[in-house]
Amino acid sequence: MKTFFAVLALCLLGVNLRAGGKDSIEAELKFLDLPTFRTGESGPLWGRVVLTYKSDRLEPLKARVSLKIGAGASWQEGEWIDAWPGIPSSLPVAITLDSPEAENRVHTARLRVELGDKVVLSRLVDLFVREHGMFFRSYRSRLDDSVYPYALYLPQGYDSPGRSWPLVVSLHGAYSNYANNLKRLFGIGNRPGESDELALRSFPTMPVLPPVAGIVVCPWGRGTMSYHGPGERDVLDVLEIVREQYAVDPGRIGLTGLSMGGNGTWEMALRHPGIFSAAVPVCPPADMNLSDFYVDVLSPQAGKFPFIEQIFEQNQIANWALNAKAFPIHIYHGTDDPVVPIHHSHEMVKALAEQGIEAPLSTFDNVGHNAWDPAYENGETLRRLMGAVRETPARVIEFTTCRYQHARYQWLEITRFETYGDYAVINAIWNPDNKKITLQKTTNVAALDIYPDDLGLESGDKLTVGFSGGNSIGLTVKDSSPLALTVSCDKIRQGGVNKANIKRKGVEGPIWEALSDRVLLVFGTGPGGEETLRRTLRFVDWGDLPDTHFIIRPDTEVSNKDMIESHLVLFGDERSNKLIARINAKAPVRFDGDKVVAGKHSYPRDEISFKCVFPNPLEPGRLVMVNYAEEWDYSKLWSFQGVFKTLPDYMIYRRGGTRPFSTEMLAAGFFAENWDWQD
Repeated sequence: MKTFFAVLALCLLGVNLRAGGKDSIEAELKFLDLPTFRTGESGPLWGRVVLTYKSDRLEPLKARVSLKIGAGASWQEGEWIDAWPGIPSSLPVAITLDSPEAENRVHTARLRVELGDKVVLSRLVDLFVREHGMFFRSYRSRLDDSVYPYALYLPQGYDSPGRSWPLVVSLHGAYSNYANNLKRLFGIGNRPGESDELALRSFPTMPVLPPVAGIVVCPWGRGTMSYHGPGERDVLDVLEIVREQYAVDPGRIGLTGLSMGGNGTWEMALRHPGIFSAAVPVCPPADMNLSDFYVDVLSPQAGKFPFIEQIFEQNQIANWALNAKAFPIHIYHGTDDPVVPIHHSHEMVKALAEQGIEAPLSTFDNVGHNAWDPAYENGETLRRLMGAVRETPARVIEFTTCRYQHARYQWLEITRFETYGDYAVINAIWNPDNKKITLQKTTNVAALDIYPDDLGLESGDKLTVGFSGGNSIGLTVKDSSPLALTVSCDKIRQGGVNKANIKRKGVEGPIWEALSDRVLLVFGTGPGGEETLRRTLRFVDWGDLPDTHFIIRPDTEVSNKDMIESHLVLFGDERSNKLIARINAKAPVRFDGDKVVAGKHSYPRDEISFKCVFPNPLEPGRLVMVNYAEEWDYSKLWSFQGVFKTLPDYMIYRRGGTRPFSTEMLAAGFFAENWDWQD
């Protein structure tokens, strides 16, 4: 029997490709993602091939993927991509059908992959056209220009005129994928003892899923890397695409996930509470106190480095529990779970109860980690999620946050904290009858924005904002721009705050934020530049589980436009990297002769490594991270287990380590809100 994703089933095991000739090339195919077309649709739709190859040469080969649909057709050629040796390269191709199909059909196509001047793969593949049911789609990410896949379910009768549909977002677990996750959500589990890899290979051509009256999307989340940074961005991007392209009811967007995806459900729902109408985490990790990295590595260092306590407070999911007042939550967990002990869910139930939130915890006796089998049985959980409805726009907002990145709740956004790093709390009530917002409570809030579009207000409409029992001000909506307000001593005034040279949304740090938006990795071309390239390629190698790709450039090929559009990660020092030389004098951690100077302290250059993120002096609206003497091995498991989100703004440490804190940490912490050194 054929398998869907004809090559992907093989890719998960690794397929060796070889082109003959004098200079043979050995490559390994990791992924092939081809789109499913809808009836009446001709494209173009994105597809991709991901491959790696080995070479002793420290330079890229040009690579591309092409597709020819039917005998005598022309090749649809993808872009030539710089494929660096030893790291995965994602090759995109835009695929178009000659004409839309009116009914279900399978097109046979020939796929060709070129690497250098060699053809390393040529084989037949299938392209499916369907009216409804299970689809596979991809999109091109602005973070790195690479293509990433997701699974989609469209219900029968989707094209009914004037109808909007509920949407359920489902997040897969570690070592799994979006395809298996979709069928699991419909109650179709693996056979006893069957791994996700084998389950994927045993899929029928296109599995028939039970009918439900709604849309389902299962993001890839960049593979197995937790739903932080690029993984979080992937979920939000896919959600935005589906909401734009399909008839989604904004008041009926449910969220669920299992294991790693259960943790992602907590993270996404509580940090973006204005989006979801219900959340169902299944066997979800939640308590950072039980994280091996925190217990074994960070906690013993907490007395020396205060940033660790702040990192813990920011990332402990229970501290965000107030935001669950926005939607109902139902938790599922097996009592005998050896991977994620049920204690995680008990602690979250307690944290929610402290906020006055009742969250049912359904436990399954004698069930291990696979609580998703009974939780998703018969698709009933999916149907309940589709039935959940929330008010849009929200009339009551109760919201807490400690980061500008996660400071928006529908029509309200906190734009300045009184004390940066501490949690802010706001309770606001919207009365559409008299167009008034009443602030019942604000804690650690210095400024906020109101978004008139999200309140259904138009140009010329009047709006009143004020404190309960305090002063009020009248505002006039001019356009869709947010209305900026400052808050002080229970008084509110119109006008924003000066955001220049301070931490703000998009320019906040810490280290992982530089990797969570569009980013260029820049190696040096000066003396020692070849070594900076080796370190760059080492940094890019995140192993087999995460599906991550980066744009790599030499320092001579970074334009002003690049700096406006992208964060930068710079490898080397002021001698090897021209961009580091340009910003060195204004960097908080800088090179000075044979020393590295950090505030009032200095360290021998040849003995230390450091990472430091700060606003780019050449383009302050973007971040730059200087990565000096990079040695960490990102291909090991620690790199995707949420460790990146535990790193601060700067780390200075002895050389010789392959992971954080594996050598003596000399200095580490956060900069102040104005990006200055803290006392």
